[in-house]
Amino acid sequence: MTSSNPPVSFMQALNDPQHAAKVGRDMLKQFNDTQFERFDQGQPVSALVLERATFIDQILKKIWHHYFNDAPYALLAVGGYGRGELHPYSDVDILILRPPLDADPAQLEQQNEQLSDFIRFLWDLGLEVGHAIRTLEDCYNEGLSDITTATNLLEARWITGHYSLFEQLQDLWHDKQFWPSQTFYQAKIDEQTARHRRFNDTVYQLEPNLKESPGGLRDIQTIIWVAKRHYHASSLHQLVQNAFITPEEYRELDAAYKFLNRARFILHRLKKRREDRLLFDNQQQIAQVLGYENTDEKLAVEQFMNSYYRNVQVVVKLNEILLQHFLEDIFNDTYARIVAINSRFQLRNGYLDVCYDQVFNEFPTALLEIFIILEDNPSIQGIRARTIRLLRNALHLIDPSFRQDPINKALFMAIFRQPKGVNAALKRMHSYGLLAAYIPAFQKISGLMQFNIFHAYTVDEHTLLVIRNLRRFFIKDYAYEFPTAHQVANNIAKPEVLFLAALFHDIAKGRKGAHEILGEVDAREFAVAHNLPERDTELIAWLVRYHLEFSTIAQRKDLTDPEVIEGFRQFVGTQERLDYLYLLTLADVRSTSKEVWNDWKNVLFLELYNETATALDKAEEIPRDKAKKALIHQERAREMLHKQGLKPQDYQGLWQALKDTAFFNRHSPKDLTRLTSLLAVQIDQATIIAINGTSHRGASELILLAKNRDFMFAQITQVFESLGLTVVEAKVYTSNDNRTLVLFYFLDRHNQPVQSEEDLARIRYSLEEQLATEGGLSPVVNHSHSRRIKYFSTPTEIHFKALSTQLTELTVITKDIPGLLSKVGRALRDGKIRLHDAKIVTIGEKAEDIFLVSDINNQALGAAQQNAFTERLMEYLG
Repeated sequence: MTSSNPPVSFMQALNDPQHAAKVGRDMLKQFNDTQFERFDQGQPVSALVLERATFIDQILKKIWHHYFNDAPYALLAVGGYGRGELHPYSDVDILILRPPLDADPAQLEQQNEQLSDFIRFLWDLGLEVGHAIRTLEDCYNEGLSDITTATNLLEARWITGHYSLFEQLQDLWHDKQFWPSQTFYQAKIDEQTARHRRFNDTVYQLEPNLKESPGGLRDIQTIIWVAKRHYHASSLHQLVQNAFITPEEYRELDAAYKFLNRARFILHRLKKRREDRLLFDNQQQIAQVLGYENTDEKLAVEQFMNSYYRNVQVVVKLNEILLQHFLEDIFNDTYARIVAINSRFQLRNGYLDVCYDQVFNEFPTALLEIFIILEDNPSIQGIRARTIRLLRNALHLIDPSFRQDPINKALFMAIFRQPKGVNAALKRMHSYGLLAAYIPAFQKISGLMQFNIFHAYTVDEHTLLVIRNLRRFFIKDYAYEFPTAHQVANNIAKPEVLFLAALFHDIAKGRKGAHEILGEVDAREFAVAHNLPERDTELIAWLVRYHLEFSTIAQRKDLTDPEVIEGFRQFVGTQERLDYLYLLTLADVRSTSKEVWNDWKNVLFLELYNETATALDKAEEIPRDKAKKALIHQERAREMLHKQGLKPQDYQGLWQALKDTAFFNRHSPKDLTRLTSLLAVQIDQATIIAINGTSHRGASELILLAKNRDFMFAQITQVFESLGLTVVEAKVYTSNDNRTLVLFYFLDRHNQPVQSEEDLARIRYSLEEQLATEGGLSPVVNHSHSRRIKYFSTPTEIHFKALSTQLTELTVITKDIPGLLSKVGRALRDGKIRLHDAKIVTIGEKAEDIFLVSDINNQALGAAQQNAFTERLMEYLG
């Protein structure tokens, strides 16, 4: 056991502050090193943080008596230090109580100088000191005006000095005006609500905060603070003794507290400073320290984060139960308003409650009935704490016989068929453990983290978000978000089919094998077991199996190609399947993270949906041949151009130069009209034609017509990358008059179109400057990698696929590094490869870019050219 007393050498050195500071720093380092060794030997963190607080107590006592001896002050520990919990690099928060300031000015100045010297010496020691110097009156006034200050006073612990001052401070809490229990409770609830809101009210963050995130240490401390203020309880264990918390709840909460504190201790040790954020690199290092190892199914870091999420979920549940329990007790529930619902349930002050404790044991079906009642009565504020406890304790009743009971099956399906409240009911069912109990496969994805940037939530949280987003499509108040989706949603026959497909779409994540194939099996078994009609069963199974298909086609294929649309039409087969798949995909992609969705993707999804819906409509003749489609587009564009006053001779030269390209079948008549009217007027200019901040495609647009050059794509992408812009699509048309027409669509660093005129002017200037460099490319601008991205390893894959005798599809999958597209452009230039189209897809830390290319004679690439390109690109990627 490490001694809690400072060594004699430190005591002797105090007469020489400079020497004492050096001795003290060495002493603290030695103490830290010893604690870290003992941690490695298995010493509990709870003992180590208490021991550190005791050790700092002894140091402060010695220094205090050296500086003040008999001064009329008291030294108190507050905050975490006041609770006797001090992590290696946590702030040492102290409060110095002093008597009223009635001394003469000279004496007061001397006292202030002494206090400053004391604090300065603590800093010189290397302690991160948070301090306040107050009189009792100051404490009362500042505590009364600020709940955080008041909470610190509640946790104050005497270290040394005049104990009578500390006792007078404690007496503040007997003052009826100083944060009475009800006021204190409400202030702490408001504080917690605001804190949760900063973290989007979810425990599932990519990089959570051990203290502040929902389910973190602050949520446990909030319980303790309320209990201390009202019940004068000094620990969670005292709440067990007073029957405010069950022994099982205490064990769960204590285990979560120990887990979070252990992770925090390791984090401080690794960073050698105060740090509470579980950043990606921290997650990996902590997982290693805790002994997690990679397996075929899960990375070590994913296993650690799964444990984290499960622990914080426990904290969130018990925080809700206990704070609601305190609410009833603190606000005196003697005269409760009770409204009967049936023989099993009642409303108590607006909260749903069981009529008696044995309800679930006598009527297990009530475990599902309770959620039907909540859906039917949206005015109910929630479930009463007592009932939540009883429900959680009754989960063992959900066994195979429960799941096979026809009444329970019907009730479970009824939850999905209600006209409102589906999302809220499922969230509660998951939070209280009932969803995982009823569908055991759901337990496997609860708290399941995927270590990538694309998925900002655990699989279970993502699944519930998908259902929440699906529900919004049906609600008129949210129709403005996605008008087409709202219209489609309100035309589908069975919303429950959609919700069940969402529930099962990722249920096989984390297992060996393709999750969509394994999930189809689970979904089909569920549907058959619940006696769904064969038509519904097949639709749910099909949606789960192919829930990735719509997004893949929309983002990676040329949607102007009739063959792509025809292939997708044949794949979906019916308008019904298209409608369901569109809604599921839209909700799915929107629920991965806030950064993933943007107007550009919305345009792609709408384009695929509308084109396919049109192709499915047998009443309208859709051209399947590219040449025929091009002629139809030209004819309709001529009519529009005529209305604008443009004669054929005004643009015939332009159209003739582009006749051998895909220009006419890849653009709608309306778009052809817009581009033609713009290009025809400036056909003699060899510069940028236009840069539009917004376009009909949900992204900013660059239109450029210039003399042919073999490194134009590399030049343009280099400029965009140097300005922090993201290219999402590029179309390149090489005309027969030695010109190249380039259309680029791009977004800013926030995945939004560029709106600022100043920014657009900067882009134009940079492009003009770069394109003026006829001889080649400017030096590559090296950008630092994203802090997040650098912690991921993404192997580079390069694939070629012959689409025809003229075109090859090139797919590059690699880490989304700065300058990636310009490196691809350089490799294309070096290999004398012509670019026709580019689809840029970034999924978190991974780039999956698709290029349509040919050789300079417009022929598909041969094996030798493919190998040379691969070798050169790998060289550029390093």
